[in-house]
Amino acid sequence: MVNKPEISAERSSEAITPHNYRAVRFSMLVFIATQIVPFVVLFEAKYLYDGTYVAPQANQGFGVVVAALMAVSAVVAWGAVTAGRHAQDRDQVGSRLKIAAGLGLLAMLGVVYQWGMRYVSPQSRFGEMYYIILGADLVYAVVGLIMLGISIIRNVRQNMAPERFWTAEASVYFWIYVALAWIASWLAIYII
Repeated sequence: MVNKPEISAERSSEAITPHNYRAVRFSMLVFIATQIVPFVVLFEAKYLYDGTYVAPQANQGFGVVVAALMAVSAVVAWGAVTAGRHAQDRDQVGSRLKIAAGLGLLAMLGVVYQWGMRYVSPQSRFGEMYYIILGADLVYAVVGLIMLGISIIRNVRQNMAPERFWTAEASVYFWIYVALAWIASWLAIYII
């Protein structure tokens, strides 16, 4: 009879060593950098097909509000990272992640509302690019919200000590990228 090691029912995450931490942070930043390419292609296509035309029906004020919500959401999310690194306050990290996710959800609902009001005709060149670019923003925002949600759940279930804080930090990095892409999309659609 062979003795098998007992596997505990409770799964704990392993601490990330400083060397591994630098490696996974660098890998996440490389991943985010590669995600810039689809937006560059979309912006390039917008100027190729539509130039700098902005439809007079496009509600620019609403676009500003949505972009501002995403910017504030990114700042609040970064506050969660600084609270986790320095203060190691689990409640503060969780509340900031929840606020960031809530603001991001409001921004997404704002875009869906804009689409429902049909300010811009999808049959026009501007409308095609408008819906494609904002659709790409929404896809990335959904992924970012899922990542923030996982970080919130993980923060509740286990201690987010600095060596185990990578989940929240990675989701915040991605969320900041989503917010910056959203602001760049707003500039490309409404301003430039």
